[in-house]
Amino acid sequence: MRTHRVHIWPWLRRPGARVLPNWLAITFGHRIFAWRLMTDGELAHEMAHVRQWEQHGWRFPILYLAESLRARRSGRRWYHDNRFEIDAREASQGTIA
Repeated sequence: MRTHRVHIWPWLRRPGARVLPNWLAITFGHRIFAWRLMTDGELAHEMAHVRQWEQHGWRFPILYLAESLRARRSGRRWYHDNRFEIDAREASQGTIA
């Protein structure tokens, strides 16, 4: 596993909130972009996305989008019920906040 890198860019808060009001970070490969420092639990969540990128490679964004569409078509929430987000939330449980 390659090491990850966290970038803290406060200016990301506003553009990200246009898509997801309570957003904190987004992960691309081994790079995590956040608008503020993260708690241990939040970092564990993003590290789950790093592992998902490692597992699926360049296909991950396509799979993520397809999963969001599947959730939405079944009457569920596109973000909250996305299986990749569920896995990331489970990875963050049990960490110190």
